[in-house]
Amino acid sequence: MSHHRLPPLPASGRLALSLVCAAAAVLAAGLAFLAGAVALGSTACGTALISLALAAIQWRTMRNPGSGDTDEVTIDLRHPIPRLSTNDPVTGLVDKAFFRVTLSQRVASARRHLQPLSLVVFELDGFERARPERRDQALRLLGSAIRRTLRECDTACRYGDAAVACLLEDTPESGAAAAAERVRKAVTMSPTGRSFTLSAGIACYPSHALDAHDLLRRSVQALAAARAAGRDRVEIAGVD
Repeated sequence: MSHHRLPPLPASGRLALSLVCAAAAVLAAGLAFLAGAVALGSTACGTALISLALAAIQWRTMRNPGSGDTDEVTIDLRHPIPRLSTNDPVTGLVDKAFFRVTLSQRVASARRHLQPLSLVVFELDGFERARPERRDQALRLLGSAIRRTLRECDTACRYGDAAVACLLEDTPESGAAAAAERVRKAVTMSPTGRSFTLSAGIACYPSHALDAHDLLRRSVQALAAARAAGRDRVEIAGVD
């Protein structure tokens, strides 16, 4: 059996239907009160008022088509709704654009709730010299190690060719350093990652920065310090 969907009533049809319902409800209320059925009459009066309110809404819609709902919804396919985020196909982590938005939101939330927020930026050492297939293997290993180490409330993203940035909620610099060290060991001690080492830089709100821009800048500076000090290490930003 085939089913056919009826087309929606136009605004004028909905107005007429609401007025008919209101008139019927008023008539029913009058008959009920004449018969002594006060409760039934009160219910019918309420129905009449609702129908009249709906009729008023339909009348306003007809008088001002742009102010209410229309019978048709137009979607311009030339300008599709943009995706809020995408996942990096190699690491499986979110992309850089999503991370930048999330960073600002998390800093604002940490400020509002008076909680610390740590940002860890990892970078694979020796990435440029490796073959493309070895690079992808190391990135997949890094993404997997981060997912095993971080909590559900934390956020990690592919931030560059060899870099991954992680936001650790309600985590001071000491907790971030412990987590970063676990990730570093998981990568460097794996047979897949033995051709690489991993450096990390950490900055924490509010110890090292008070806004998102400075928090990212300080963590990148700490990463540069780790690489300058011999790589394969975790560095925490200094206090200004």
